[in-house]
Amino acid sequence: MSGEMLGSLYNQNGYSTARMRNIWSDKNRIKVICQVEVAVAYAMAKNGKIPEKAYQEIQAKLVPENIDPTQLKIESARAGHFLAGFVTVAQPLFDDDSGQYVHYGAASEDVEDTAFVLQLKESDRVLKAYLNQLGKILYQLCEKYQRTPTAAIAHKTYAAPTTLGFKLGIILNELDYLMRRLDSLGSFTFAGSLAGADGTSSMLGADYQQVEADFCAHLGLSKPEMYWHTQRERFTEYCHVETMIAQALGRLGKNLLYMSQTIVGEFQEAYAPGRQGSTVVPTVCNPYMVEAIVNLATVIKNEMGLMYDTMTVDGEKDTTVWRDLYVALPEMTMYLSGQLNYAINILKFGQFNPQRMRQNLSADDGTIYSGSLMMALAKFMGRENAHGLLVKLRDKADHQQVTLRDLFYADATIAKYLSKAELDRVMTPNDHLDNAISKTEQILKLYKARHFNVNNGKED
Repeated sequence: MSGEMLGSLYNQNGYSTARMRNIWSDKNRIKVICQVEVAVAYAMAKNGKIPEKAYQEIQAKLVPENIDPTQLKIESARAGHFLAGFVTVAQPLFDDDSGQYVHYGAASEDVEDTAFVLQLKESDRVLKAYLNQLGKILYQLCEKYQRTPTAAIAHKTYAAPTTLGFKLGIILNELDYLMRRLDSLGSFTFAGSLAGADGTSSMLGADYQQVEADFCAHLGLSKPEMYWHTQRERFTEYCHVETMIAQALGRLGKNLLYMSQTIVGEFQEAYAPGRQGSTVVPTVCNPYMVEAIVNLATVIKNEMGLMYDTMTVDGEKDTTVWRDLYVALPEMTMYLSGQLNYAINILKFGQFNPQRMRQNLSADDGTIYSGSLMMALAKFMGRENAHGLLVKLRDKADHQQVTLRDLFYADATIAKYLSKAELDRVMTPNDHLDNAISKTEQILKLYKARHFNVNNGKED
């Protein structure tokens, strides 16, 4: 594991999931390297470049169980090159000349990059499983709280009545889009390569197209249109979508953090038995997981800069920025797995408090309804005149230290156009929720149409 937090037995679960860390482990790296080298031998044998017998023996003997990780570490360090060390360690596995055909026709970057793609494809399946799980939970919460009144927040203040289902639906709809973006990248991102160091596949001969096609097909990867060792956009774009997912989750975390404040009290994350919130305040339940979501959004965003740098490679081979990929992409993927895991558990086990939301709405001095009141008055006196009237009443409430709500009911101009019953309707949250409810319904229908298994326990 890279990084102190990701590598620490005591801290790694706070930043990632074991499921994702296993994909980027040394053990799995050896596994995918073996798979790629076997695929090289398969394609070369199929096209008459190496003996079929050599391929069969490579397939049988070049397996992770036969690779001594300690010896691999020693030989890689001695050679100053991981693949060179790997090929050296592989040679004693063979009784005849078959070992001479390991890595035959491939450049190191072909094997390194293709193995990296296999790991990324594995991690993509894990991320999508987490995203589907999160989407289902959000969908269910949107349904549950579709008609639950709460306040829309603008500039940290109450702006207008809305519903909790609508607020969560905004996140669900964005998540839906980003999940589809991730799906759309698959055929481009998950491509193999057997092009050599200069990209011309000169080691493969005139039938290089077929050899590379067989190689990629054997691994379940796309055949690329062009040599891509210096076309790093396939990784950069993937990480860009990962970063957007992280920022959407970060925004959800900020909203939940606001709702978790004692003075607001509209949400509380769940605490497992025996878990402590503080060594100083024994009874406190701090929103640590919510804070972690926000933190990981920042961490992932900061790593994205390295991915943009990888696109500035020079010539046909350049490790000055290429190396950034091997730092940033695995870490970003691991961090995102941790962030998604936090979000799933927070929303699955945390508690929203609709009663407190209603109490908070009732504590508003009337400002939250001033927009609706302005539009109701505008029908009779024009929007600008209505706007000016309400601003004057705001100033009057501030200077006389009376509530704005009382001034609305006492004002002669408002009474001239609106009866008390009509004003009561304007000043009641439930009379302002129809559009929020219908928009939430629309979001739910769209998500369900695109993820049809959302209401059952199956994976999409």
